[in-house]
Amino acid sequence: MKKDLTVILGAGFSANAGMPTASTIAEKFDRDLKEKLLSASSSEWFWIDDKDETFIHNGKLNYDYLAYSYVFNELVKSYVEDRGSFVYYEDFYQYIIDNFTNAEWVESLFEVAKKSLLADKPFFLEDKNKEYYKGYLFAFDHKQFQKVSNILNYLIGDILSTIPKTDAELKVIYQGFTDYISQFENVDIFTLNHDLLLERVLELNRLEYSKGFNTANSPIRHNELSVPYFDNTFNKKIKIHKLHGSLDFFQFRHYENNGSMWLEPTGEYDYYMTTNYSTKHNSIRINPNTKEILQDYNPDILPKFITGTRKLDTINYDFLFKHLFQNFQEVIEKTENLFISGYSFSDEHLNEKLKTNEFNFVNQNPSKEYPYEGNGMNIKSLNELKNGG
Repeated sequence: MKKDLTVILGAGFSANAGMPTASTIAEKFDRDLKEKLLSASSSEWFWIDDKDETFIHNGKLNYDYLAYSYVFNELVKSYVEDRGSFVYYEDFYQYIIDNFTNAEWVESLFEVAKKSLLADKPFFLEDKNKEYYKGYLFAFDHKQFQKVSNILNYLIGDILSTIPKTDAELKVIYQGFTDYISQFENVDIFTLNHDLLLERVLELNRLEYSKGFNTANSPIRHNELSVPYFDNTFNKKIKIHKLHGSLDFFQFRHYENNGSMWLEPTGEYDYYMTTNYSTKHNSIRINPNTKEILQDYNPDILPKFITGTRKLDTINYDFLFKHLFQNFQEVIEKTENLFISGYSFSDEHLNEKLKTNEFNFVNQNPSKEYPYEGNGMNIKSLNELKNGG
């Protein structure tokens, strides 16, 4: 058995299973978005597409669903007008971040969205209806600009949360991948994808993995059980480093009581991992040594993955992402064997490390050959690796 393998996965790896690509995600945004969003009581946001009647009903109980659907509709129109077309969702995210530093620009956008809503629903302002419909206009009169970028993360997460293929299909599609990595004693997988497809593929093949989250000495608890938290300790043969975050990563921000009725943020935080709804919403923070409850409420249940075109701004100042990229630097300097799937070589942060060594590589990509020096082969399909080929 060969000793070590380093793996880099891009969006093309997930596309093998029919997961959304950048272009299909763009199509979700690049349309009339009026009344396409749903707002859950948990503060999470979803697309109305493919939801059942009960889900849609519950998603419309919160008045904000209507106002922010019009805000996003105007955001997309403004973005397309500025760029000439809907480029891709990460550029759209960066467009929002950049323009939301201009309060005047945002005020104008919200005002245009409000006028559009009232043009479609003029009865909101009729004297007999004003009191009844004022809740639908609350978001325009009490603006929460930060909410917009949060909603965008939730919407992207909703798109990526469903794996189109069945378990049986996944085992067939990824047999070449699992056969290949099983030849090695140690496997470090660095993935740029936020979805949970990789984890599902490994689980279906009974391949154990670690993501750097552990329950030992965890400061996060739920129903008297320790919740896995990020300590950058990997204790399995297969190690998954999700460089840009994941749908199951959440941040528990630290607050403390300063003697008043309000809790004050300390600036510190822990990362925890879960796919369980109750754990995500109802975990508490404790002193892991004394078990004393330090905090029984976490206001932030936004899945933590980074997007936009300036990811280094986050990577350099967030301890989870900083550690994960340090892991990549340390592993890539020592590795000889490199497997790449679905990566387009568009991330300079990774490329600068790939350029420094000549690896024994396998690059699976139907349209992009390995662009650097090395000894290896380019393949079109994962099928070419079946039985370890």
